[in-house]
Amino acid sequence: MGTAAILDTIFRMRMARAGQPGVLVKGGAFNYAEYHKIRSEHGWPGWPVYLMWALIICGIGLLIAGFFIHFGTQPNSGSQLIR
Repeated sequence: MGTAAILDTIFRMRMARAGQPGVLVKGGAFNYAEYHKIRSEHGWPGWPVYLMWALIICGIGLLIAGFFIHFGTQPNSGSQLIR
């Protein structure tokens, strides 16, 4: 997920240098379709955007799997009812 965040920052910096206003402060409202519209004019490749999305999806999946591995699905002995 860190690599995806770095790629996102690179895309936003490119758009800011290309003259797009406010791309650094849009947060989740950043539209990657705008990047794809102007990337051919500047000679930027399109595949890093798809790589970023794949990294985000894999990162979220690994984060969820890590929570299940770390915390488990079995109840702790302290949470059992006393008879």
